[in-house]
Amino acid sequence: MSLGRIVFSRSPRSERGLLSGWNRNLVNDLSCNGPRQPTTRVMSRCYKLHTCSTSKSVVSPLLRSNICGTPSSYQSAAPSLRSFSEGPSSSEEDDWGAEYEALTAQRNKNIIMNPAGQGKNILPGGYVLKKDPKKGGYRKVILEHSLGYFWAIKELATTNKKPILSNNAVIPAAEAEEFPFLGDLVNLKGEAASIPDFFTRNNRSKDASAKCTLVAISYKDFGAQLLPSWIDPFDMAFRKGVNNEADRYEVVRIIINEGRMVKLLSPFITSGTKKNVPESDHANTLLYYGIDAEEFRDILRMHNIYSGYVFLVDGIGRVRWAGSGEGTEEEIHSMIGIAKDLTKRLQKQLPQSQNPRIGKRVQ
Repeated sequence: MSLGRIVFSRSPRSERGLLSGWNRNLVNDLSCNGPRQPTTRVMSRCYKLHTCSTSKSVVSPLLRSNICGTPSSYQSAAPSLRSFSEGPSSSEEDDWGAEYEALTAQRNKNIIMNPAGQGKNILPGGYVLKKDPKKGGYRKVILEHSLGYFWAIKELATTNKKPILSNNAVIPAAEAEEFPFLGDLVNLKGEAASIPDFFTRNNRSKDASAKCTLVAISYKDFGAQLLPSWIDPFDMAFRKGVNNEADRYEVVRIIINEGRMVKLLSPFITSGTKKNVPESDHANTLLYYGIDAEEFRDILRMHNIYSGYVFLVDGIGRVRWAGSGEGTEEEIHSMIGIAKDLTKRLQKQLPQSQNPRIGKRVQ
């Protein structure tokens, strides 16, 4: 009888449930030699699996104790182990509830999700709730596992490439939220930057009406090809047209590149981007190279990375309007009108005295 069969015959029901989705060959290759210092890998719904530093096999402390004996470091962790079939403990539910509320509170409440899309159902962290037909209730499932790996492409068809809808009017200043932070950016001239500080770098007076910035964000080439439908009319209305205050309007392109290999490919990505962006806009084209920008994406509800997104940001870095996909004539007209309203200076009038002073001039 092989070692794998011995293990599964001796393991309790909870252990069999835990390992039902794993490759049983990993157990056959399990090494019991050398020092073992447990590390923890956090899975969905806060379930925890433990692994030895000497092996890449991911097994529970109870299963490892059946094979290698029960080290003291694992004895304390074994009683707290729960299998997927048993469901989460009350403390784990409380931890996820608190984490979920904190992440949800960060989302921009003024962004309108398209009712025909899937974005309205996506939870922070890239999960969705799925009903369990056997046990009833709902459980948290990874987005791609529930909707499929091509859900984003399907959503483009159902929403006309607009995962979020454009605001019909300017977001009131009292309700406007600050643009989320994203660091480790670099422009096409090789200068480091971070947002939203980049939008307000020249506004020393901290005047909300001093400047309006059109922020255009893309993740894929398909989304980047949709953005000129917004950028070109904005340029013609404010920056390239007859306008004495062109310096009060700015376009900032942000290209998000996520993955573990993008750092190595960054020279090629930067070179290709320079060919597609006018040289006059190289200073305002920011590129992000990192493993993950999930929190930034979730705050602005940019769940579908195949579309393009646009935002109007006022002089102090607040989001006052949002849109996505390809701009229609009506949406572009509304965007330009809102940009004008954001830069409208208030007329300061001197207070007039209701009881003017009447008298002789003193000589």
